[in-house]
Amino acid sequence: MDEWKPNAPGKQFVPRKNRSWYLAWKYKLMNQRAVRRLCQMGAVLFLLVTVIVNIKLILDTRRAASEEEEESAQDYDEGVQPLETLRHPTSSRKVLDIEVYSSRAKVYVAVDGTTVLEDEAREQGRGIHIIVLNQATGHVMAKRVFDTYSPHEDEAMVLFLNMVARGRILIFSIKDEGSFHLKDSAKSLLKSLGSQVISSLSWRDMWSFVGKKGGEVYGEKHSKSPALSTWGDPILLKTEVQLTSVEDAECRWPDTELNRRRRRFCTKVEGYGSVCSCKDPTPIEFNPDPLKDNKVLNVPVAVIAGNRPNYLYRMLRSLLSAQGVNPQMITVFIDGYYEEPMDVVELFGLKGIQHTPISIKNARVSQHYKASLTATFNLHPDAKFAVVLEEDLDISIDFFSFLSQSIYLLEEDDSLYCISAWNDQGYEHTAEDPSLLYRVETMPGLGWVLSKSLYKDELEPKWPTPEKLWDWDMWMRMPEQRKGRECIIPDVSRSYHFGIVGLNMNGYFHEAYFKKHKFNTVPNVQLRNVESLKKDAYEIEIHRLLAEAAVLDHSKNPCEDSFLPDTEGKTYVMYIRMEQEADFTTWTQLAKCLHIWDLDVRGNHKGLWRLFRKRNHVLVVGVPASPYSSKKPSAVTPIYMEPPAKEEVAGQVAAAEQT
Repeated sequence: MDEWKPNAPGKQFVPRKNRSWYLAWKYKLMNQRAVRRLCQMGAVLFLLVTVIVNIKLILDTRRAASEEEEESAQDYDEGVQPLETLRHPTSSRKVLDIEVYSSRAKVYVAVDGTTVLEDEAREQGRGIHIIVLNQATGHVMAKRVFDTYSPHEDEAMVLFLNMVARGRILIFSIKDEGSFHLKDSAKSLLKSLGSQVISSLSWRDMWSFVGKKGGEVYGEKHSKSPALSTWGDPILLKTEVQLTSVEDAECRWPDTELNRRRRRFCTKVEGYGSVCSCKDPTPIEFNPDPLKDNKVLNVPVAVIAGNRPNYLYRMLRSLLSAQGVNPQMITVFIDGYYEEPMDVVELFGLKGIQHTPISIKNARVSQHYKASLTATFNLHPDAKFAVVLEEDLDISIDFFSFLSQSIYLLEEDDSLYCISAWNDQGYEHTAEDPSLLYRVETMPGLGWVLSKSLYKDELEPKWPTPEKLWDWDMWMRMPEQRKGRECIIPDVSRSYHFGIVGLNMNGYFHEAYFKKHKFNTVPNVQLRNVESLKKDAYEIEIHRLLAEAAVLDHSKNPCEDSFLPDTEGKTYVMYIRMEQEADFTTWTQLAKCLHIWDLDVRGNHKGLWRLFRKRNHVLVVGVPASPYSSKKPSAVTPIYMEPPAKEEVAGQVAAAEQT
């Protein structure tokens, strides 16, 4: 259609007539009332059903609770006396849900859904992990890991477990490997705690155990390794532990200031033995004999510590037992905000300072030392010296007496660098005289004194920065720092390095180089000829000793026992080849066969070493590098000891790595 036109003649559209308005509204109203009534009836019905269901649920819950209370009361009444029922109703006790996971790469422990231990770091945390829980509160009192793949760690674990109080909840879990050096004595202890499978625990097995010391076993799981090259399957142990009353878990000591410190400590931490004994607690305050004319009474003592609280506890006990100690001058510096080390410090009523760690590994230790030394001299601005100790050292009873008699040398002799309580070559078979002192070109550390002027003027301004992964002590031994100066050391050490766990320490290393060090236990040792330790006087003393020393038979093997005559109290001298100042070939081989420190050269003075053999004083002179070579008789040929061939060394290294 091209165009539309209206139809004019068409009939007009008229709409159909509707019904009346009355009838329309009446119809609408009737429909709405029906819908409304239907909704009202549905709502009433829904509410009625809801009320009935809720009433039934409440009645069922009350009936079940009533039955449970009756059963619990009946069980409880059968187990205890009526008086105990009044004091400790069952409804006040709580049950802990414990999960323990053991695998090659990860261990974790969860208590009531809260993870209290999780270790999945690579190449760390190998061995047996132990958690100690308070049997009344369920809170963690101790966390330890013992690398029982390595030697002597099982001995440390036995010591720790023996120090845990009876009644504590013990949780064990192995990560990676925990049986290689787990000796029978350790297995016997674990068996006495209730383990049924510990006797059969072997290479790379997985194991978890939960029990109360001196009480019941809550659970144990074990997964055998199918072959030497593989590990046991991961295991997950789930169990429940019922807590005891708080009154049963606490001691009733007399209310004194010391015991309040003890109580705060013993309710938080575990593994410290008789310090928390209810019947016979060990003292936490010491009263050693004072020193007459104590020259170090007001010298600050800085204890360098990390997160090894058991080490710190042992160290502080020995320190506070030393004659002449002044607890007011002791400050413990803790590298990190760890609770337990600070708890140990507060137990003994000492000052403790914590700071944020800086850097990693060796550099972290180095920065810890710097921060601690700086803080020490800031806290004691009038101090001329500082004593520096570490948390893994035993301190001899005459430590402060030794320093009191010798510290004036640092003021009067500017050729001295430090005074140390440690003799690197002072082993049980090479040290003899606790009154004898030496001068050495190396800085031994391990309990030492330095002057404020040395630190503030020289060391602090150029201390290694955090990005340098250096050992602080190796840096201090460098010629740029030492500047030809020497340290004073005793023949018999006044400190003993007992720590076998640390950044640069393990069981093998400690066994080879530290365990058999001689440690003085004699009180009130009077040092002899202290004045002869000054620079010029010491040269006179060395020449006197060389003049009276008998020359040993250089045709014999110096490594054999027959090299020295069967005498006592004599002075002997031997000459070894030392072509130049840095030629230590023969000395290193001699040190190896004498079973003394041989990893680098220590304890020498101008190419001369002093030690004891068969209770005879022996001087070893390097020829021709030492200025004392002129004392060698012309008929004597210096001893030369050739190092092993490279092939032999490589074989020894490979054997050690395989072991």
